[in-house]
Amino acid sequence: MSLEKIVSIPGMSGLYKVIAQMRNGGYVVESLTDKKRLPIDAMHRVSKLDDISVYTVEGDIPLREVFLKMKEHDADASKVTPKSEGAELRTTFKKIVPNFDEERVHISDIRKMISWYGLLKDIVDFKEEVKEEVNEEEVKKEKEAAAVAKPKAKTAKAKKTVDSNDDEPKPAARKKAAKKSAS
Repeated sequence: MSLEKIVSIPGMSGLYKVIAQMRNGGYVVESLTDKKRLPIDAMHRVSKLDDISVYTVEGDIPLREVFLKMKEHDADASKVTPKSEGAELRTTFKKIVPNFDEERVHISDIRKMISWYGLLKDIVDFKEEVKEEVNEEEVKKEKEAAAVAKPKAKTAKAKKTVDSNDDEPKPAARKKAAKKSAS
């Protein structure tokens, strides 16, 4: 399963897997905890985990990379629970993501990430998620490089030529149209 199919719905606890999209713009989702399916109309805000990132001092890092770091530090990530004290959560998260922005990442955000990681660690392969993202970025860069290297198409407009004797440009010669004969 990939993170692009998993969503968080504000006001509803847990994470959900998108099963189908409805005609009215809503979704049919399935809870990852109890496997119950329910319709979500278009008026609900839905956040794909694939689109979420975490503030760091240098910039933002995608949530999938945070989950990968949590997987690497599984002993630290598993010893805390979302109900742990705020100071303990902050120090543990500091071990996992040392450069996170402490002013913009709140304790409630850390609690969410730890609870989400607990739900997803056995379901999602975070290493594959990061590899796919790197491959997509490489393909995008290659396409951009190919587009820049590709010569522009010639236009069919009449070009002006310069005669060696004249400094004044002259219009290029055009082909004469065949005369229609009246029969």
